[in-house]
Amino acid sequence: MNLGMIVRCDNTGLGNQTRELVKMLNPKKVLIIDSTSFNKNKQNLEWYEGYDQAVTRFGFPKRGEIISFLRDLDVVLSCETFYSSMFIDIARDIGVKTVLQYNYEFLVNIERKDESLPDVLVAPSLWKFEEMQTMFGDKARLIHLPPPTEIKLFDKARKENLSRIHNRILHVAGKKAARDRNGTDTVLEMLRYSKEDYNLVITSQTELEGKPRDPRVSFRHQNIKDREDLYSGYDAMLLPRRYAGLCLPMNEALISGLPVFMTDLSPNNQVLPKEWLVDAQKIGEFRAKSIIDVYSGDPKQLARLVDNYISMRKKDQIEIKQQALDIGIESFSPEILKDKYLELFDSLK
Repeated sequence: MNLGMIVRCDNTGLGNQTRELVKMLNPKKVLIIDSTSFNKNKQNLEWYEGYDQAVTRFGFPKRGEIISFLRDLDVVLSCETFYSSMFIDIARDIGVKTVLQYNYEFLVNIERKDESLPDVLVAPSLWKFEEMQTMFGDKARLIHLPPPTEIKLFDKARKENLSRIHNRILHVAGKKAARDRNGTDTVLEMLRYSKEDYNLVITSQTELEGKPRDPRVSFRHQNIKDREDLYSGYDAMLLPRRYAGLCLPMNEALISGLPVFMTDLSPNNQVLPKEWLVDAQKIGEFRAKSIIDVYSGDPKQLARLVDNYISMRKKDQIEIKQQALDIGIESFSPEILKDKYLELFDSLK
């Protein structure tokens, strides 16, 4: 089975997602999307040295590039998009199967009913899975397979986190997204009710407004070159997301030995134990490719969860960190996921 992959080479969620998949699956060919033309990000072409590769310099491959890339392939895997409305039809004409690990918010087929569907839609999480079955279950194969998170990459962070108690908690605000996706406002409000003494580190790639005057809080406005360094030296991560979907920071934190305290929403509640989740109420909605409900986590409940955890004995905290690691390995390790992906590709022959 000859596998091709469409990949990104910038330090984004999509860049990391496709890079990890390539490491795990070792495809025959990669088509590298140079995203400079639409996001101005630094490109890391060296990520894919040693692979049979082609680079589309303007972000969107033309017909000739697509045909050349598809030659001698059986299956092509991409994440979120194929970067061309022609890609699936050209592949189908040639006899190449297409697999898309989609992002529900940006799946064009939800709006454009006449847009060609890939042979397989791969859900990266179980968020909106039932809705996807209703819309597309009779038109394309739909399965759930999360992207992998490389275990060794986070060895240093995991060793540091499991070795001792740091009295530090991490919140990843990330890039500014619609309706405060990562729940930064909830985290800041939580501080009003939290009584324990700890350091809360909030990282972001854009400047945050409304910073509280709480001596427990520090802000880091920076782009970290190596994402594994983001998780080192903490005891937990707070991520009370307002709507869900694929959450690579959650996956990476778990692999780093950090429990992740989130809202009781899908898919968070399909991965994490109930005692790590806080109640959430719907506060609104917005339109992406479809209507997305927005929720707000209970800041008082989050404060109680944090205070109870911080006040635990060292032994009990370490046990919870080990529980986080076990969940991460079981859910996202390449060693477990690789065979599942290969079985999918082999079934398409």
